Amino acid sequence: MLPVLIIIVAISVAALLGFRWFERYRYTDGWRKSEFRGLAFGFLMWFGGIFGHRVPPPPQAKVEFTARSGEPEGPGSGGPPLPDQAAHDKE
Repeated sequence: MLPVLIIIVAISVAALLGFRWFERYRYTDGWRKSEFRGLAFGFLMWFGGIFGHRVPPPPQAKVEFTARSGEPEGPGSGGPPLPDQAAHDKE
């Protein structure tokens, strides 16, 4: 039990120090001109590709269906449209 806790603490400290270093490093000229930038971007693309196929595409706000010329239109939505000035039931 104790070795597992030591490993967890060591990994947590290493990750914290790594993130703090990267936070300062990415605003330097070394970051803008380094090969590490390409490596980091490649890793993010690879890691995102592992889980990317499970994410559904975003919903479409507007879907338009088209028909070829000469084809009859499909059936309506199921009933006549409601009038613009509908009467109240209690009148």
